[in-house]
Amino acid sequence: MLTNQAISSCLYVLLASHWCILMISLLDVVCFYDWIYPAPWNSVKAAYLFCRYYPLAIAPFHLWGSVGNHEERVCESYYHVIFAFILMLRTYAFSGRKTRILVVLSIAYLGLVGVIIWVLSKELSLAPLFFLIKRNACLAISDEPNIAVLVASTLRGKTLPAPIAYHVGMISELAAFFDCLNILVVLWYWVRGRDTFGPLGKSFLKQGLLVYVIMIALNTLAICAFLSSYLVHHGLASSSVFAYILPSALVIRFLSHLPHSLLLMLRRTASPTETTLRLEYSHMINDVLEMIAVDRCPEELSEGFTLSISTDAEAQH
Repeated sequence: MLTNQAISSCLYVLLASHWCILMISLLDVVCFYDWIYPAPWNSVKAAYLFCRYYPLAIAPFHLWGSVGNHEERVCESYYHVIFAFILMLRTYAFSGRKTRILVVLSIAYLGLVGVIIWVLSKELSLAPLFFLIKRNACLAISDEPNIAVLVASTLRGKTLPAPIAYHVGMISELAAFFDCLNILVVLWYWVRGRDTFGPLGKSFLKQGLLVYVIMIALNTLAICAFLSSYLVHHGLASSSVFAYILPSALVIRFLSHLPHSLLLMLRRTASPTETTLRLEYSHMINDVLEMIAVDRCPEELSEGFTLSISTDAEAQH
């Protein structure tokens, strides 16, 4: 039964989730200014910014529809889509930008987005609140029963206690399948070329796979909750609301715990600074001098060392 407590809980969850989005974005300002902002504009930078900050862009629209008071005709045309595009981009890049991998991941991604649009626009209906009051938040419910609960209740000769939003649980199931597909692709290419990976590839495996595993675990918990015969869901405040929050939070944790040497390596590879170039030239000169010194006798080395000291002293005066 839809109660005021359920509606209030839904609104609190939405407000808390979007507050987390705002805080995560603020924590990412320093990283964005140091590493992303100086990079030239290209397709990779545009895709990263879209995947990274689209939750912040849709947050005002989501809050406007889910928290504010609106008329029924306004709510009938309101829904949003949750993307999993960033996982596909990371896996595609790790596989060496293989076209066949991009095709497989794109098909899986389009299937996930298609199911989300179908569920949110066709299978969810507005909560029957406008019969009581004229204006209210745009909240949706699902009147379809869970298949597992329906079969169990039929075998036991019992009736369903209330409708269960199994359509919303389907989103978590497909999201978990998409995460598993990404992990399989990453592991396949790691097994084939693990001997050729440098520090960057190994760090990606260590940190990136952890992100995938965490997301699969959370989606699995959501699936178990929706398939449980002891819980009743209306689809008001689904755990899928955090599906576009947790990846950003895990990315922030991943960047904040990267080894300092790895960050320096990334910076030197992407856009070496003048100081970095000077250090590299200095190391090259030192290596050459050491190679020359090996072929010289100790007397020549001592004379050269004394001569260099006297030359430096005269230069200072």
